[in-house]
Amino acid sequence: MKLTENIYLVGSGEIGLSNNYDCHVYLVDGGSDAILIDAGVGIEPEKIKANVEKYVPWDKVSRVLCTHSHADHSGGSEYFQKEGKEVWLSKEEYDWMSNSKAEVEEALRLAINAGGYPEGYVFSYFKPDHVMNEDELITCGDLKLRPIHVRGHSPGMYCFYMEADDGNVLFASDFVFINGDIGLLNAPGSDLASYREDIGKLKDLLVDAMFSGHRLFLLKNGQAHIQKAIEQLDKVFMPSTF
Repeated sequence: MKLTENIYLVGSGEIGLSNNYDCHVYLVDGGSDAILIDAGVGIEPEKIKANVEKYVPWDKVSRVLCTHSHADHSGGSEYFQKEGKEVWLSKEEYDWMSNSKAEVEEALRLAINAGGYPEGYVFSYFKPDHVMNEDELITCGDLKLRPIHVRGHSPGMYCFYMEADDGNVLFASDFVFINGDIGLLNAPGSDLASYREDIGKLKDLLVDAMFSGHRLFLLKNGQAHIQKAIEQLDKVFMPSTF
């Protein structure tokens, strides 16, 4: 599904593009290079590949940028690595996934209980080909993506901000959603205080299109929805979550 001049939706369980448990998976076409934002859950990942091939040759895709390590976003990483694609993950998230496996497994158990994954699902721990830092600029052909480390949903989540000819884009993952909802979870790694501290990093980006990891995406006025999240996190009441 073409969303903008350079961005396509190539995976999504919610709208039936790929496996039912997949997050939204986005393809960014930078001309001479292409990347995926997130890897899906790892069940029927070939459906994502088939959707990519509707828009660009498979060989053009060089990397998968995983916003965080939750299974619906990174479970397909090993598949893409076997397909010759590099998988990138933030240093903070890789450290958490590697050194806090009890917390990772407890979060997975709670998600399975909530119907987020099928019974018996086993997460495939993976080693990223590149560990990202917040201060590096990621080049994709003619496009550049800036990572933004935002805690609250997961310890090492990165959103990606990109300026394009048809507007400013934020790949918001599970940090912020339409109408200012946030991705606070009842699970290890998710923390309301961190949300309050980091939501301000998105304050002045002038976002047009906001592409979250679930629910509706936005093609314009994304900053207004981010502002709603900022405002609700500045009040004593529990914020609205997705």
